[in-house]
Amino acid sequence: MGTILRDISLVWTLLHCCFMFMLLYESRYTARKTNILTCIFMVPLIIINMMIVIFLGTEKAGHLVVFACVLPSLIFFLIMARNRDTRFLFTFCLVDTVILEVLFSSNILDTVLGLGHYLVMFLFRLISFPLLELCLVKYLRQPYQLLQQQMKKGWGVFSIMAMLFYAVMLLSTYHPFIITERPEYYPHLILLLILIPVMYMTVFKLLWTQLQLFNAAEKNRILDMQVKMTSERLTASAESEKRLQVLRHDMRHKMLLLNDYIRNENYAAVEQYINSMMADIAQTAPQIYCNNHSVNVVLSYYSKIADEQGITFSASVCLPAALKINQTDLAVVLSNGLENAINAQACCDDKKVLIKGFIEAGKICLEIKNPFSGSVAFDGALPCSKQEHHGFGTKSMAAIIEKYDGIYSFSVDNGYFCFRCIM
Repeated sequence: MGTILRDISLVWTLLHCCFMFMLLYESRYTARKTNILTCIFMVPLIIINMMIVIFLGTEKAGHLVVFACVLPSLIFFLIMARNRDTRFLFTFCLVDTVILEVLFSSNILDTVLGLGHYLVMFLFRLISFPLLELCLVKYLRQPYQLLQQQMKKGWGVFSIMAMLFYAVMLLSTYHPFIITERPEYYPHLILLLILIPVMYMTVFKLLWTQLQLFNAAEKNRILDMQVKMTSERLTASAESEKRLQVLRHDMRHKMLLLNDYIRNENYAAVEQYINSMMADIAQTAPQIYCNNHSVNVVLSYYSKIADEQGITFSASVCLPAALKINQTDLAVVLSNGLENAINAQACCDDKKVLIKGFIEAGKICLEIKNPFSGSVAFDGALPCSKQEHHGFGTKSMAAIIEKYDGIYSFSVDNGYFCFRCIM
């Protein structure tokens, strides 16, 4: 009877271990399917581990925990995970290490206070896990998932560190026998319990700094692009204004010439001259693709670049002046897509960029297609580039679309590379 609180607290711990991991990792399945599959697998696993504790004792259970709990849950969540790489491994070690921190902190407190019947252990675990999960949801979950989405590389070293601390924690607490029977080693364990959170905080700080540097570089790139587009737009406007000034200056002379043609009934010359004047006027008018100013600026800028490179630029866009999303975000998505489409055709014979944009069911739908040469490598859903300082554009596009709960796809179809999104 004296172990009832210990056993209840152990079940509580295993349930929260599963729940905390599900808060941090990204499943490849829907939330409903993930929850069902997790319950089907983890509930029997928890029952098996509880039976080991009841019949073999906590020390023997500690020796078997890697084979009875850690490895089965690792394999299961690896199958379920969207990211099957060092990001997943780091997350798994992080959660298990936090669980061990709570387990042995409660063990030490229970032993030191010596109230008996595991009351301190039970209360400590009962309160600690909900508080940890509250802090996790409020402060850590969103930035941590953002880190994993934006930074897909560079987790290897941190994963090795996490595994080593996890192994040290297990070995120091269960071998040669459980730590509660070796109170003289409590100071060592307490130092380890302090060191591990400090290590994780340092890792998160480094990762967050890297993400901030990445975002700053991306913002600078976007700013440079906006400055270039604005400069091109101003140059085009200045050229149009100069042509208008010339037209206004020459208008009186042209009207006199037209009057002479009419007086002499030379109507063929009148028609030809009027057509020539209309063509001159058309050259002074800026290209208008749709009612949205930001989209027009982007399309006009890349239309000029495409024309300079001999690329046919075909845009069928129907977007209103006012949109539900930030217009700068839309301009960034469109600019990155067009820049990639133009750059991909350096070695193509038939060069063209095809753009479609429209509103459907209140959502912005975009499509950019272009022929390409060679092959396209993908890293998950995103195309990747082996060239230095390339590949950030597609990540930026994906991040913006996900910001508005949109969907996107990059695909290859019949010799065309195609980007589509709804947001």
